[in-house]
Amino acid sequence: MDETLVAVGDRIRSLMPSGMSQRRLAGQAGMKPDALSRALNGQRGFSSTELARIAEELGADLYWLATGNEDPRRVQIAARHSWDPERRVSSNPGRSHDDAILAQVIEVYNAAFPEGPPASEPLPDEPARMRGVLGDDFVQTFGAVVEARLGVDVVRLPGLTTDYSLSIGSRAVVLLATTPSWFRSNWSLAHELAHLALGHHSGIAEPAEQDEAPANSFAAELLLPRELVEREDWQRMDERRLAGFLWRTGVSALALKTRLDWLRITPAPSITAAMKETTPKLIRAHAEVAGGTEKVAVRQQGSSSRVFPSAVLDALQRRVDAGRVSPEYLAWALDVPVDEIDFPVPDDEQVADAYARRLEDRPSAADLGKWVAANNRLAG
Repeated sequence: MDETLVAVGDRIRSLMPSGMSQRRLAGQAGMKPDALSRALNGQRGFSSTELARIAEELGADLYWLATGNEDPRRVQIAARHSWDPERRVSSNPGRSHDDAILAQVIEVYNAAFPEGPPASEPLPDEPARMRGVLGDDFVQTFGAVVEARLGVDVVRLPGLTTDYSLSIGSRAVVLLATTPSWFRSNWSLAHELAHLALGHHSGIAEPAEQDEAPANSFAAELLLPRELVEREDWQRMDERRLAGFLWRTGVSALALKTRLDWLRITPAPSITAAMKETTPKLIRAHAEVAGGTEKVAVRQQGSSSRVFPSAVLDALQRRVDAGRVSPEYLAWALDVPVDEIDFPVPDDEQVADAYARRLEDRPSAADLGKWVAANNRLAG
């Protein structure tokens, strides 16, 4: 009797719901009941097809069933949802559009880290503790601080309809749509950190709608903690001080108004009126609070620029240099033509042909979309 096969059987039994018979599971797996019984007891092995069908039937991770370990490349996704006032629900209508970009990002990580990316440390699950780790004035360079102090990758890409957080294996990644609205980007980053910290990644399917309110509450307390807001004298505040407060906290006037309403703080009428202006207009009108208009432009540029973590780019370059991965992945991450990527040219015709075939066989956006759909069926 093979102890490794027995362990597989034990993991399958642990996931079988009460009332599920072995006969029913055997039917779903395309096995005879006797064959399943012998496999569960370690007297025969499962074929890959049988194990995949069992994983699908039990809603289990195939890699875990086979090995007992977490899949170093398993993908779990959460998204920032939009509020639909007519249906009174949160939704992500652009998900089908974003799937190809999500798949490309996942493929870039897999190309850079074929054994799975380095694991992130568990995140503080309370906003106050996370603020303590991030330190003072973290919103000034929010994304860089998140990478350096929390070990969460921050990727910024154009073309996305919303923002996402991903777990690729044990690596936490936040994927942000590029936008000059740095205050929106800050809120999205805080919101996605909340999804990661609160364990809302239950599979490749998006989190349940009820997860959105806790994520928003976490983001609000992270960026606008009660004690920070209540420290201000909102009845005596003027427009210049309001602009400074928005700049320091990195939020929009609308987010601040919502927070004040939640905390039942009534500001002076002039401040209520000022918060109806756009955030950029408010801050540009008092640019000295930001250190000048150039500082405002720098922040806008930071949230508008395409960014991949340097560790991912370095890992990709190393694998390209070794001839182990197509330079197309690095070119896509950097948003440059592949001809600008320095990669080795094979020195004999046979190897050159093999290398050319590898370039021709690189996955297209359509291929990657199919990969996501296949994983949806398996992991959902």
